Amino acid sequence: MSDSDAILAALGVSIAAPALGAAATRWTPLVRSARTVAVTTATIALAAAGLAAWWWHHGNGAAISRGDPLAGGAPVVFDGLTALAVPYAALVQLAILVAAPKRALDGEAVPRLLAGGAATLALLATAHPVLLVLLWVATTVPTFLSLRASPGGLPAARVYGRTMAVAVACLAAGCLFLVRDPPWRPGHGITGDIGGWLVAVAVMLRKGVFPLHSWYPAIYASGAYGTALAATMAHTAGATAIRLLVGHADGVAAELVFLAQAALVTTVYGAALAVVQRDLRGLVGTLAMSQSALVLAGLAGSLPTELCGALAVWISAGLSLTGIGLVAWAIESRAGSVPLDAPQGRADDAPALAMFFLLFGLATLGLPGTLSFIADDLIVSGALDEQLHAGLLVILSTVFAGIALVRGWFTVFGGPAPVDRPRHPILPRERVVFTTLLALLVGLGLWPGPLVTSLERIAGSLLASRHDAPSSSLPTDPSGGHPP
Repeated sequence: MSDSDAILAALGVSIAAPALGAAATRWTPLVRSARTVAVTTATIALAAAGLAAWWWHHGNGAAISRGDPLAGGAPVVFDGLTALAVPYAALVQLAILVAAPKRALDGEAVPRLLAGGAATLALLATAHPVLLVLLWVATTVPTFLSLRASPGGLPAARVYGRTMAVAVACLAAGCLFLVRDPPWRPGHGITGDIGGWLVAVAVMLRKGVFPLHSWYPAIYASGAYGTALAATMAHTAGATAIRLLVGHADGVAAELVFLAQAALVTTVYGAALAVVQRDLRGLVGTLAMSQSALVLAGLAGSLPTELCGALAVWISAGLSLTGIGLVAWAIESRAGSVPLDAPQGRADDAPALAMFFLLFGLATLGLPGTLSFIADDLIVSGALDEQLHAGLLVILSTVFAGIALVRGWFTVFGGPAPVDRPRHPILPRERVVFTTLLALLVGLGLWPGPLVTSLERIAGSLLASRHDAPSSSLPTDPSGGHPP
């Protein structure tokens, strides 16, 4: 078996494991056994994805593809984006399943999470336009069903369902135009430009970019945190934008530049909304909308150093926001709905949760010594270096986010605690998840060299991807990869 075959086999295991887990837990009536099966299959997926990424990084770095390509996009692709996004998404899925409160994993919750996770991993490993459209549908259905099944979640499900239906329609139409007139070929016409703009609209809808963002805070406010985090932290819209919009023959696509600017506005707008939220769910949802939008802000670069910042934010924002969301979920599972109208003094009965919430919040803001500090420096000095307004918007969003997080922390954990309030110690599985996520953020922040080198290599491989080829299909080397 060649190295490329072994990498793709590991990738297949990472996708198949949660899919099989979804099928198994669908007929597992006991909550505890369902969590065990889910965590086991999610661990297998993470291990297989990590092995595939390690193998690819220690190889020649060539993109590996299988299947007949359409407009240059193969059904199965393992390149720099796959090596980054698949292990990251598998880690987020595992963290959600381990840290989730027991009652959140009853009924159909586990198979939906696993099925959505398998579809997400498959989406991140393809560049085929038809498969991208089908997997957009496959990743939205579990989220819609989970929202509809949540108490009071029907309005959010309707908003989400309608928004995603329009997004899928725009993506399908855009891919059709791109296939007919690929803009990554020299001499493309207006058909390809229309296709690119339709894809950009689809990405804005799926990513929750202002002004098409109404569903994003709604799913945090109405559904389980696990559903919301799984739907938003995988950055599938960003991956689709990279697959279809990066590498046009005429340079940086105009629609990609527009996406980057809209993402910067969303970053400030979401952070400003977070300041005035009245409950913890609203704070987490608007903050997640703000910080995750920065991923799109760095995609309009034409050099590896520019794209490197977006990839760094991809990891740093995702890990820190996942940590904040899981801590908030743990608090809510103990105390119910958490308003932000008056100090509640929860630091006295849940000191460990107070500590982790504060540390994840600081990591989100770019505290020196964390990965977010490195990521913010990379994206500002790379993609946003020559845009004064962009740097100012990033600074402004950080100020608003800092105010929101400090206000949220002091409101939830500050103030006097009632004498008769029961204590809520952190659970061992929660401690493991929070410590692991925080260790990754701090470890990669204190020792960023290997990660930055890998991200620069990944960015270079993405900019030298199928879009640079003059024809709809690319020749492959004997091992199954594209020429570097």
